[in-house]
Amino acid sequence: MTAVQFVSVISFMVVMPLGPDFAPALGIDPARVGWVLAAYTGASALSGLLAAMVLDRFDRRPAIGIAMVGLLLCNLAAAFSVDLWSLLAARALAGLFGGPAGALSVAIVADNVPPERRGKAVGMVMGALSISSVLGIPAALELSHLFGWRVPFLVVAGMGLAIITAVLFIMPPQRSHLTGAPMRLADAPLRLLRIGTGTLPWLAFALALVSIVPGFMLITNLAIFAQYNLGFPREHLGLLYMVGGVVSFFGMRATGALVDRKGSAPIMLVTALALGGLIFLIYYDWSLLSLPLLLLVPAFMLFNTARMVAQSTAVSKVPAPADRAGFMALVQSVTQVAGGAAALIASALLQTAPDGRLLHMDQVALLALAVNFLAPPLIWALERRLPKGAESSHRVRAAAVKGAPPG
Repeated sequence: MTAVQFVSVISFMVVMPLGPDFAPALGIDPARVGWVLAAYTGASALSGLLAAMVLDRFDRRPAIGIAMVGLLLCNLAAAFSVDLWSLLAARALAGLFGGPAGALSVAIVADNVPPERRGKAVGMVMGALSISSVLGIPAALELSHLFGWRVPFLVVAGMGLAIITAVLFIMPPQRSHLTGAPMRLADAPLRLLRIGTGTLPWLAFALALVSIVPGFMLITNLAIFAQYNLGFPREHLGLLYMVGGVVSFFGMRATGALVDRKGSAPIMLVTALALGGLIFLIYYDWSLLSLPLLLLVPAFMLFNTARMVAQSTAVSKVPAPADRAGFMALVQSVTQVAGGAAALIASALLQTAPDGRLLHMDQVALLALAVNFLAPPLIWALERRLPKGAESSHRVRAAAVKGAPPG
């Protein structure tokens, strides 16, 4: 699942740092690069809503295979874009497959790993974010620098095809969630929204929203901001992302273990405080403490991805296994809508100066800062309302249906 997540993440993330390369080649205003991201996230949100009604009715292995094949074909389409609109279309189609793929990967991990060890497992899978930064983004930047911005999309497609083929041969069928009568299609939306008790699903959706917005508002334009506003050399952008990815990779694995020991709420509080300080230093006065960007930006990436481990672990405990893929697809839709909206808001606020600098980035950072501090109280409220031992009882009932010992 980490390999699957890597292909899904890199095909999504590669667009952001390549902005300074494909924007002039396709005649795109640098301040409008967020539109390309929003096309992906908007389509991903739509497909997630539709997939939520059907994903839990089937074996998860062929479902994730179909999603990933579609995603890889859309990377080929992006490589042959000729203007803003063809690139937007290719990215929107990629989003239709990327949303369900991400939801299924988390659902498969949650199906196979009990709650007491899930934080570490989710941290490993979410480590694909870091691996893409360590290996994928620096390599994509270098390939774009040497051979043009289209080559990274072609490489991602070829690499993903090899990985998905291997995963489909290695991974056994994933049918443990098929324990009772299949949910009627017409009943799916209401059943998914009634998961848990009281406000649980709505807290999960709100937490997903506020966890994703700060990163999408800021990281979308990070490469352009670092290069033109802060004078960071273009030839060292790959190094910046690579250092951030290495730090995040090991940090996320440690974060998963800490979530298992301490719970998600304390970890979210620490990440919110750290991100608040880093947003101020990078976007308001990055020279205040005489710290280089090569230290500040990787630290920002570390805490931004660590918060996603805490959020994903907490949210995965809300649904029962039979509803998990559908519910996670809904969560994925919320995050994609929120991420796309955040990118569009940032693009609407930003303007491009004649020398290439992004104007009004301080306003974007202020909004991200405000949203950042909403996450700790939301995750605290969510964890307080999670029924004790609820998921263990789900597993016992599922095992009884199948006639196998629980666990």
